[in-house]
Amino acid sequence: MSPAILALHITAILLSIGGQFLLKAGALSFRAIALGDLADKFWVIVLNPFIWGGLSLYGISAAGYIVVLSRAPLSIAAPLISVSYIFTVVGGAFFFGEPLPPLRLVGVFLIMMGVVLVVNAK
Repeated sequence: MSPAILALHITAILLSIGGQFLLKAGALSFRAIALGDLADKFWVIVLNPFIWGGLSLYGISAAGYIVVLSRAPLSIAAPLISVSYIFTVVGGAFFFGEPLPPLRLVGVFLIMMGVVLVVNAK
C-alpha cells in the first residue's frame, strides 16, 4: 500500500471513529429508545445534528474507503479498520465515561497485535 493510500485509509478510519462518537452523542441527547418507539421518535432522531454529523462522517469515510479498496488488497485494507476498535474503546471511556475494565484492555491489545501481524505478513 502506497503512503498516499495509507494516509487516505487512516483518514477514512479517523472519520469513521468521529462518526461513532457523534452518533453516540446524538443517542445520548434523548432517552433510551425502545424498538417499538422508533416510529414515534423518528423525527427526534432525524433532526438531531449529532446524528447528521455522524452519518455525514460515515459517508465521507465510506467514499475514502472505496478509493482505498480500488488500490489496495482487501486482505490488508479490511483488517486495518480494526484499529478503530482501539480508539472507540478508549474514546468511549474518555468522552462518555464508559467503563474500561482490564479484560477489555487485554482485548484491545490483542486487536492491536492482530493488526500488526496481518499488515506485516509476507
